[in-house]
Amino acid sequence: MPIKDQYSELLKMTSPCEKLIRRDIARTYPEHNFFKEKDSLGQEVLFNVMKAYSLVDREVGYCQGSAFIVGLLLMQMPEEEAFCVFVKLMQDYRLRELFKPSMAELGLCMYQFECMIQEHLPELFVHFQSQSFHTSMYASSWFLTIFLTTFPLPIATRIFDIFMSEGLEIVFRIGLALLQMNQAELMQLDMEGMLQHFQKVIPHQFDGGPDKLIQAAYQVKYNSKKMKK
Repeated sequence: MPIKDQYSELLKMTSPCEKLIRRDIARTYPEHNFFKEKDSLGQEVLFNVMKAYSLVDREVGYCQGSAFIVGLLLMQMPEEEAFCVFVKLMQDYRLRELFKPSMAELGLCMYQFECMIQEHLPELFVHFQSQSFHTSMYASSWFLTIFLTTFPLPIATRIFDIFMSEGLEIVFRIGLALLQMNQAELMQLDMEGMLQHFQKVIPHQFDGGPDKLIQAAYQVKYNSKKMKK
């Protein structure tokens, strides 16, 4: 991409988002060796890519969850390439819309996902409503970080591969598959219990490997015409 040649110039500039980015860097993959140490190479290149992006896309600037996506790219490739791939993902994969300050696209995803729950898991939908358990309470991060903040990397990277190949549809599929697999437990819990279940139990259900989850996701009936509508 032509933008690759701008990268070194962007690094010399100052971004209004620098303070925010610095603050969040330490919270991005805190367990991962590449990013663990303060001022490590990992934290440095992560800062560089986030800063460069905030300068080429002033409207979005910097949005918290995006550092997890960039961090994953940096585990695979040099920073200039990670920057180009991130720009491409933001432009062509609906991510830029998700990260805009208004968050309108995220609201739309929440609405679409809710409609899927209502259609496929009506009992769970009613239970969520009775507990005032809003979709955004547990599913926002699924969309904003493509499950990178939900699952350990061996699971999350597999989902991310599919996302890069097929787009955001996989997030809806995985999300619904998770709810199907956990419906019986969730139906027994109140709002607090459900939050705990999403934060503590679900992330480790597939430590044996992603295959079962991916297969379940592809059994989900996903109607793209209906989603558009």
